[in-house]
Amino acid sequence: MINRNFKHLFLGRSLSNIGDSLYSVGLSWFIFSETHSALWVGILNFALFIPNLFSFLLGDFIDKSNKKSLLIMIELGQGILLIPLILLILLNNNPDITATIVVILAFFISTIGMNSYVVQDSMIPELVDEKDFAKSSMYMSFAYNTMDYIGNAIGGILLKLFSVVSILVVDVISFAISAFLFFQIKTIDKPSENSKYSEDKTSIWSGMLLIWNRKDLLLITIFGALDNFFFGGLAVYDVLIGSNLGGSGYYGVLLALESIGVTLGSTFIATFFLKFINLGKLFWISNVGMGIFLLVSLVFENKFIFLFLWGISFVFQGLNRVVINPYLQTTIETKNLAKFFSSFNTLTVTTLPFGSLLFGSLNKYINWKMFIVLFSMFMLLSSLMFIFNKAIYNFKTN
Repeated sequence: MINRNFKHLFLGRSLSNIGDSLYSVGLSWFIFSETHSALWVGILNFALFIPNLFSFLLGDFIDKSNKKSLLIMIELGQGILLIPLILLILLNNNPDITATIVVILAFFISTIGMNSYVVQDSMIPELVDEKDFAKSSMYMSFAYNTMDYIGNAIGGILLKLFSVVSILVVDVISFAISAFLFFQIKTIDKPSENSKYSEDKTSIWSGMLLIWNRKDLLLITIFGALDNFFFGGLAVYDVLIGSNLGGSGYYGVLLALESIGVTLGSTFIATFFLKFINLGKLFWISNVGMGIFLLVSLVFENKFIFLFLWGISFVFQGLNRVVINPYLQTTIETKNLAKFFSSFNTLTVTTLPFGSLLFGSLNKYINWKMFIVLFSMFMLLSSLMFIFNKAIYNFKTN
């Protein structure tokens, strides 16, 4: 681990992401089992991610605030709001009314947690040196993404063995422990280092202007928005694929394989690739690899071969998650990171709920195989954007 403070941030984020994934998986399956409607799953995902639309409003506030205190309040707030959600599911009298209230509570929980990534990503330069940005990104990619998928897998297993309520109880505990870990961080004020780019505006629109005025950031933002749009659809189709393969057990297996793939891609495979090529080239390699393996998985009718290839495709997704943050943290001034990341979240994460809502409503017309074809074609075409942008393609850390 890079240092003691970063270790607490990493462990706290890991547990928090497991908690996020547990309630997302648990609520998705609960809503589907109660209503038997993919549209309701889409509505739930819309409620979980639409708060990010307003993320940019808090960027300047986060830059000027004590980020450690913000992290602690975010974790405790999410854990407290889960308690009435647990009681509601235990009572569960009318499926439609229960589903509606679950969606409303999920919205408020996500509103509290919408800027947790922004706070942490902007906090990292205060905890580690620039030479360690790539290494810290690998660790945090593991915490952000791999632990998400591990949480998904744990959620699938708990669904099979226990119940949604057991998932949410574990979730509350994970948020409490992560708050304690963040409390152990001792931040050190570091002077703002010179950056290749500079942005001095401090209005709520500063992050938006920074993205608009730089072609490389605009490209990454456009890709992120479209990528999350499809991942919003995937949140719906994961449930449908699991149901088609055989039920909640296969849903858990599917999520577990995604977890394993992202874990390998963001750790061992990323380390291997970086021995031979610079960080920037992984942008397009990760997209091409995922697109190809998703397409190939459709060729085989055997469910076990399909699941194996599905897991391989997420190895490349793991690679993708490693490369973006070091680029951003190196080329944007530390004092402007929260403004950028909050605006970036607004423009990219908010497409996820719209993807869930759209594909949830169109699932009768676009089956899961057609969706995978569309997703694959997007990944393959997007790789060209990163090949032709020289600033990204030639990027390497010190």
